[in-house]
Amino acid sequence: MKILVINGSPKAMGNTAYALSQMAEVFADAGVETETLQVGSQLIRGCTGCGSCYKTRKCVFEDLVNETAARLPEFD
Repeated sequence: MKILVINGSPKAMGNTAYALSQMAEVFADAGVETETLQVGSQLIRGCTGCGSCYKTRKCVFEDLVNETAARLPEFD
């Protein structure tokens, strides 16, 4: 199992990052791999409700959302 840890804080090395690193240690002790993704300082467009993602399985806006979604398992 692998867990994607998402840091939404604009401070990449702030308190949120510290808290997430503590969680990653807990997961590691349990034998679970983690990957941290820093998103707090990146431009991510809001959803416009266009519904295109239902057809194409990706957002019409090419940003971190599509990159992150590609790392997640497929669900039907």
